[in-house]
Amino acid sequence: MEQSFYIISWTDVFVSLVLVALCLFLIKWWRIGLEKTILIGTIRSFIQLSIMGYVLTFFFGLDHWIFMVCLIIIMILIASFEANRRLDVPIKGYFMMNVFSMSITVFIVLGTILQFILDLKPWFYPYAMIPIAGMIIGNGLNSSTLTTNRFIGELAHREDEIDTLLSLGASPRAAVDTSIREAIRAALIPNINGLMLVGLVQLPGVMTGQIIAGVDPLIAVRYQIMIMYMWLTTATLANVLIQGMVYKHFFTSKMQLRKELFRVNNL
Repeated sequence: MEQSFYIISWTDVFVSLVLVALCLFLIKWWRIGLEKTILIGTIRSFIQLSIMGYVLTFFFGLDHWIFMVCLIIIMILIASFEANRRLDVPIKGYFMMNVFSMSITVFIVLGTILQFILDLKPWFYPYAMIPIAGMIIGNGLNSSTLTTNRFIGELAHREDEIDTLLSLGASPRAAVDTSIREAIRAALIPNINGLMLVGLVQLPGVMTGQIIAGVDPLIAVRYQIMIMYMWLTTATLANVLIQGMVYKHFFTSKMQLRKELFRVNNL
């Protein structure tokens, strides 16, 4: 069956706001109270994505690896700032922790995909490098923020247990080992659920977009499998790296638990 690919115009984009209007109507009708948040998010997404479209067009036109790497660094810095802002409890140095963990994650995951899976020539091919890097950074941001906030909650929940372990001579790392594992486990649940349900009750956005664009479904499936594995690896690697640094913030130099840091959030 031969079909032509339809290019969406700005008029079509504005028509899609009818769906947002329906969403706002239902939220208002049920008095959920998210109208302002959804409206701001809708406007922000339109502005941010529109700007990003022009930015990517500019950078793609430069066609040099230095500019691609600089763009990825900027993306990591923005994501780290957002991760720091979303914390339930302020953590000193969390911004730089995120910059470090995200840089390592991007280097390993993106490097593997570009060099050993896609085998691009040149390796910095912008139409693959930037979108994939964006997915890695975005997924890493969401997962590491969820993990850190869950870890803080685990500390408050297991306060007596941690104190007991410390009094018995356990190191800070050993005392919070269960808390770290539970936090990472909780953060990975969405990725694991995605692996279990994809293809059965869900067709992911990337795969759907490729099929709509006219790509052979079998090719779209192979790309989606790669991306699912990429998301899982990104979340796992970013969480392990960030939690390996975060837990130290909650202990004094004398290896005592700094309870005031997480109790404030639970008053």
